[in-house]
Amino acid sequence: MKNVSVSFIIPYYKVEISLLERALDSIMKLDENADWEVWVIDDGTPDSKAREYVLSLGHPRIHYHLQHNSGPGGARNTGMKLAGKEYIQFVDADDYLFTGNLIQVLDMLGEERPDLLAFGFRKVRNNGMKSLRVSDISGHVLFRGDGVQFMLTHNLHGSVWSYIFKKSMAGNLRFTPVAYHEDEEFTALLFLRMQYIITTDLPVYAYCLRENSIMHHKGREVLEKRFFDLLHVIERLHAKCVKLEGRTARALSKRIDMLCMSMVYSLLADSPDSAFLTALLQRMRQVHLYPLPSRRYSVVYSLVRRFTLTIPRAVASGKVFRLLRLGHIGRAS
Repeated sequence: MKNVSVSFIIPYYKVEISLLERALDSIMKLDENADWEVWVIDDGTPDSKAREYVLSLGHPRIHYHLQHNSGPGGARNTGMKLAGKEYIQFVDADDYLFTGNLIQVLDMLGEERPDLLAFGFRKVRNNGMKSLRVSDISGHVLFRGDGVQFMLTHNLHGSVWSYIFKKSMAGNLRFTPVAYHEDEEFTALLFLRMQYIITTDLPVYAYCLRENSIMHHKGREVLEKRFFDLLHVIERLHAKCVKLEGRTARALSKRIDMLCMSMVYSLLADSPDSAFLTALLQRMRQVHLYPLPSRRYSVVYSLVRRFTLTIPRAVASGKVFRLLRLGHIGRAS
């Protein structure tokens, strides 16, 4: 692995110990000669058993840190501060890594030394560990270039766990502590800093589908907070975008438009009723993020814009979307 060193950061909050064990096991399967460490950041879990479990491992590379609750972003910020290796990768405590494919990615890091390497993922059910052998998938390099060029020509996957990046290139960039969508702000700003990135379709990350996870909760109050958190992320990105120029400004502007499209689409698909949809679209209009601007990004973007040009049209489209249970076609990531 040519002297590549990686800090794996695992934010932990109210997750079953068996799932944390699974995540750590997928990392501990790395070759002993690999230079890695793990920071389990316990974000104030009440009566947490994580410390006892981590200490029971007796592994010198696996560290535990307890802090007051500050959300996933705050836990990741702490992990970045404590990380002592060249590269950083985030892993959610209820997910895990396909170790064989991770080894391939680490070899690629050692050979090319990119600032950031983005990889594929697989959605898996939360019923144990699925093992992907190296022979199962042959990864292909999809892109080489700088982060701005990638954002101008590709759709950015916003989840922070889908790439490994150099700690030095992140500099003072940190997550804004919110409950939802803090990845979207961090990822976009991180890519703008990257001078050399590589993307591959090799699946490295196992994203576990859990009905009780925060991103799958469909209660009205949770939905409202989820949408308002995303709206605040978009507003912060917009405030940064107006200070930029040239291709960097165009890249971030495109990302903002795609996030707005994703939010509008999610409102069509997930709003519990027309009043909820109307209220959120009106809020987007107040901050000049709705209706969607006329852009030729993709067929999906154009269709979502057409379906939602006015609030009455959006309400009618939302009824159809919910009736047909249309899902993730219009997500930005």
